[in-house]
Amino acid sequence: MRPQIVAILTIVLSLLNSTVMHAQATSPPPPPPTPPPELPLDSGIILLIIAGLIYGCYKVSKNIRLAKTRS
Repeated sequence: MRPQIVAILTIVLSLLNSTVMHAQATSPPPPPPTPPPELPLDSGIILLIIAGLIYGCYKVSKNIRLAKTRS
């Protein structure tokens, strides 16, 4: 009698356990990331480009002067 009770109890518990495992819901997907702020490109960009050009011309002319004095 005891082996039958153990077998029946094992079958019933495994059926109930599998039902619970199949009934579990998945977690919802994570929310989408926030978009980056949209920043306008105003006249500051033009000043930055002009300053870069002036600095580049200064460095080139300085290198040319150094090359002339060395030779």
